[in-house]
Amino acid sequence: MIVALLAISLLLSGCAPREQPTAQQPMFTRTVDLSHVVRQDVPYLPDEPPMRIGRDADGSVRQIEIGARTGTLLRLVAAPASDLRTVDQLSPRELVLPAVVIDVRDRAQDHAGYQLSTAELDDWERRHGVVPRGALVLLVTGWDLRWGDPASYIDHDGAGQMTAPAFGAAAAATLLDDREVIGLGIDAPGAAYAPSSGYRLLLENLTSLEQLPATGATIIVGALKLQAAQSSPARVIALIP
Repeated sequence: MIVALLAISLLLSGCAPREQPTAQQPMFTRTVDLSHVVRQDVPYLPDEPPMRIGRDADGSVRQIEIGARTGTLLRLVAAPASDLRTVDQLSPRELVLPAVVIDVRDRAQDHAGYQLSTAELDDWERRHGVVPRGALVLLVTGWDLRWGDPASYIDHDGAGQMTAPAFGAAAAATLLDDREVIGLGIDAPGAAYAPSSGYRLLLENLTSLEQLPATGATIIVGALKLQAAQSSPARVIALIP
């Protein structure tokens, strides 16, 4: 009898449903796409080739031709005495970045000559804390609203020079060299900023930055792994806690 009861007990326990593992909950509440759609009519710099998308008769994409500085993109810059790394040498860890966001739309959205000053950077730090080492600093200018009008987005002054909101040279130097941030990003055509040592990431032609909090977002840069390239088109995603 005891043996029979033991056998029944073992049989029942083997038939009991097993507890299903619970999927790990994400550490973010929403995502924001910071990338422009790649289209044939995107704005491009005067020295860049026009964007071309070749399609088959059924409309499927067959071939893409895009300039190295066209669309939402990642660039690498380095100090003159440093070895410049290339996009294919970046590790995945270097493409997942904590972000701080400086919103200057009230000053920059309609002012092509706007440049972030050190005084404005100091004011942001008084309100939000010192920009941490290794952060990606994103400047929200509102210039991305012009993306659908290439002549307005790639604006030029009376001398024919392209103008757009930007980090001022002194503010960029403070961030790259004193705060030692990993990079700068902007929702406008990017200017060239070189650190005093090492290399940095520059993201340009971003969009929807106004949806990000001043601190706490994580940025994922999905750049193409192009061999020996110093720039790459990118799909840039923000994870918001």
